[in-house]
Amino acid sequence: MSTVLGIWAHPDDEVFVSGGLMADAVHNGDRVVCLHMTRGEAGLHFRRPYSPEALGVIREQELEAALACLGVTEQRFLDYPDGDLSLVPGSEVVARIHDVLVEIRPDTVVTFGPDGFTGHPDHKSLSRWVTTAVRLWNKPRAKVLHAIVPSEWKNSVVHRLNEFDFFYPGHPATSGDGDIVTRLDEDTIEAKVDALWEHAGQMQPLFDAYGEEFMRSMASIEVFRVGPKAAFRSRVENELRIAR
Repeated sequence: MSTVLGIWAHPDDEVFVSGGLMADAVHNGDRVVCLHMTRGEAGLHFRRPYSPEALGVIREQELEAALACLGVTEQRFLDYPDGDLSLVPGSEVVARIHDVLVEIRPDTVVTFGPDGFTGHPDHKSLSRWVTTAVRLWNKPRAKVLHAIVPSEWKNSVVHRLNEFDFFYPGHPATSGDGDIVTRLDEDTIEAKVDALWEHAGQMQPLFDAYGEEFMRSMASIEVFRVGPKAAFRSRVENELRIAR
């Protein structure tokens, strides 16, 4: 048995880019844990503004239901402010992520790459912090996977998602075949689509606009690039300085 730790900014990040990976890991008997920086309280709910206090509770409940579809039972929050991660002291977050790494001892860490997948500032900040925390943890055998936009999305998916302001200007900055390209089998796609449905406040508008077949097709591929591992202490200290 191995352990997979997904580290994400908001509820629904985890399913959208790695739902298949998590479902397959659980199916293979691996331990899967998700760590979220925020509860997604600053987002929209069915495309409309909503009370942050109420939305945080709703998105937590949606996340629990979504992870259940994938068989994931372990999840925790760090409770940082949604939309303002770039304002949080980086050294503090790195230390807390590092503590989770020490406790969970994952064989694989899954998160966003430097471009944040969508270009979201929260995603980019998180990527930097995870990179620094993993290097500080200094376990060379642990693998880091960065979720990246599949190259085949360029002509079939990106423009549609942008109708919902999914990508920030200039993004996706990178896309390609990456180091690991996974085409999910039918059972895994089914589980992932069910999990996406559970994030109803964020995902139902997409289902309503484009239909389930489009969502299934989009969900059927996941692409990851192997990220950086351990580094010399001097480099870690420099990254901590940048994170601050």
